[in-house]
Amino acid sequence: MPRKESTAGRAKSRPRSGQIESIIDFAKYLDLSVWTVSRAINGHPEVKEKTRRRIMAAMEEVGYRPNPLARGLGGRRTGMIGVCSIGLENPILNAKIYHLQEFLRKHSLRILLELAAQNSQEETRAIEDFARLHVDGVVLMYSTLSSATVAKLLPGIACVQVDPHEPQSLPNISIDRRKAMRLLFEHLLRLGHRSFALLFAKTDPWRWPSLVEIARDHGLDPEKIFRFVVAPDVASPIEAGQAMTEELLKWPKRPTAIFARDDRMALGVLQALREAGLEVPRHISVAGFDNLDLARQLHPTLTTVEQNPAQLMRKAGEILLAQIALPEGKRGQPLAETIAPELIIGESTGLAFRNAP
Repeated sequence: MPRKESTAGRAKSRPRSGQIESIIDFAKYLDLSVWTVSRAINGHPEVKEKTRRRIMAAMEEVGYRPNPLARGLGGRRTGMIGVCSIGLENPILNAKIYHLQEFLRKHSLRILLELAAQNSQEETRAIEDFARLHVDGVVLMYSTLSSATVAKLLPGIACVQVDPHEPQSLPNISIDRRKAMRLLFEHLLRLGHRSFALLFAKTDPWRWPSLVEIARDHGLDPEKIFRFVVAPDVASPIEAGQAMTEELLKWPKRPTAIFARDDRMALGVLQALREAGLEVPRHISVAGFDNLDLARQLHPTLTTVEQNPAQLMRKAGEILLAQIALPEGKRGQPLAETIAPELIIGESTGLAFRNAP
């Protein structure tokens, strides 16, 4: 009769944490079957929650990371989410990606980040890479592609768009920029302002159409009360804000308020006005967008818009998880949600009648 191996004997044969190179080693380390460990890592519902937590905690403890590419090629879940965004030079983008990553980590998912310039070719290449890697889902931030194009590039793959430039029929979520512009504009209207410089392009799909609509709601002619400033060819939004302000100060009739594209540009505006000997808001009011930390540290503090990035990205993550849980044929049905912005009133906006030179 063969002698049974003792528990002590099995324990001695188990690899140490520094010797774990494969899922077989990891399963031996935990004294579990490869089948159980594999199912737990892939989120299989039949694995007990207590066991799953033990396995996930051990992964962190010993630093074991399964090969997601190999798993994807084998037709299993990779635990990876492809995220495509424009460059990370904007702090609000950093905040959004951070909050998305934190949400996904809590659900045992990791992100594969691809940066693309704001053009369809680079975004298309990034999405094609995600599809080849068999990621479990994709998050597209500030996408310039149509819903039809994305659906063709990601057949059956769960996808959610965050702040897309154009209306989408795929699942998407955005900050309600129409409401954001209404909050800013109506705040300035209540202060008596009727002459505005706009430090963004007329092609901006998020700001200009909203301002036109709101102005007409108030019986104002947008072509008369708004004037655009041509953006200089500089990389820094702070430098751009300075240069654009210097340009608008040459106008025969100076506006009483300035809409900056974001808080960084507003910083450049404040610097240029200070150098010109103008006081904010006594001579001119300034509004930003994003509610960055610097907006609260400036003097004067900045009137701006809070995007609530943590709430936005948590909801984006929830939509993505719901899409992943669906059968492939039912993914991608139309869904559009918005997150409400908040108006942050700082010291940079004041009564228009005080704005005389």
